[in-house]
Amino acid sequence: MMQVPPLPDTTYWSGHKVLALAEQYENEGFVAESYELYRRVAHLVATTLPVDRAASLLGQMMASGAVGAAEEIFHEMVETCGPHPSSTAYAASALMTAGVADLAYYFLDAVLAKYQTSEGELESLAAYLNAGRRSELAVYAFTAAARNKPVATVLRYSALLRKRGHSNSAVGLLVSVAAGRPDEAAPLLLALRRAGRDREVEPVLTGLAATGDAACAALLDALSEQGAEEDIKVLIRLYSVRPFGSIASIAAAVRSMDVARLLVPALLGCSEEEQTAYFLSEQAELSAAQRGRLAALLVSAAPADCPDALLAWYAGWADPAGLVWLVEQLTDSGVPLEPVLAATARRRDFEPLREALHRLGNHQLAYRLAGLRSEFGL
Repeated sequence: MMQVPPLPDTTYWSGHKVLALAEQYENEGFVAESYELYRRVAHLVATTLPVDRAASLLGQMMASGAVGAAEEIFHEMVETCGPHPSSTAYAASALMTAGVADLAYYFLDAVLAKYQTSEGELESLAAYLNAGRRSELAVYAFTAAARNKPVATVLRYSALLRKRGHSNSAVGLLVSVAAGRPDEAAPLLLALRRAGRDREVEPVLTGLAATGDAACAALLDALSEQGAEEDIKVLIRLYSVRPFGSIASIAAAVRSMDVARLLVPALLGCSEEEQTAYFLSEQAELSAAQRGRLAALLVSAAPADCPDALLAWYAGWADPAGLVWLVEQLTDSGVPLEPVLAATARRRDFEPLREALHRLGNHQLAYRLAGLRSEFGL
């Protein structure tokens, strides 16, 4: 077994001498040690080694877990490109060839944000990437560049992609921007309509409807604040195909109660089996405020349509006032109280709950629950 040579103190060495030693170590099989030496001269790696070689080295470092060394070389490669679209295209393509596609996209993000900000540079970069048969990177370059641009520029970039035959990517660009900047979603959709591009509105909304629950809630809030009622209705319709737990999370997170109420039909439209499974699983462990809102939404809208599992779940944690409200809602609607009373009587905090009900003047309910608890042998 070959003995690993110690790493020398290279503080006073020339960079080229350190680079030469790194290549020697790598050739002799001392890979981890070579990566540390490459890290010490990351600038030279990015400026003197062929781009293909530097990209390949990055790929090897990432695969072996030498993330720190890879990050320093990656940073230097970004710095080296500067405002030169041809260099950017070459480096991004090399990273793709090296099998580190994620780094290729991150590379475009970094360079475009720092250096290549004009539309002319973006067009040149896309042309170079397309010439190198990297159309996926060319499309992504437009998306990355659009993230912090005004709405008018975003629309122009999407139009360019559509003109080049990338219709899906044009929509994807708009979705990416609107999802990342929900406060500008309504202006973006309005700008599409004013530009005579109405047919793109629903595809964009469809793309936005596929984002995460928190993003969906934020989007609904933003559209509500800007009075985009028609767009909200489209999104509500699109959300109706999501699983019950997802719709529940959106309804619990959205700030506007009026918008939350619009989600009730979608929630109650899910199968009773799906609703029951949700309320009996750990997924239902929302915050107290979220749980209260969700239960209040469903019970106040259609108490007779709520599954027993929901009612029992609510009764199992609601505060005394909430429990009284629930019983009143169900009584007024003629809904049997057995599931609610049984769940309440089994609560661990029954004694404080019973005392609180007496303080609220609900003596009959308190006595009834105490009798049930006795029947259960608790």
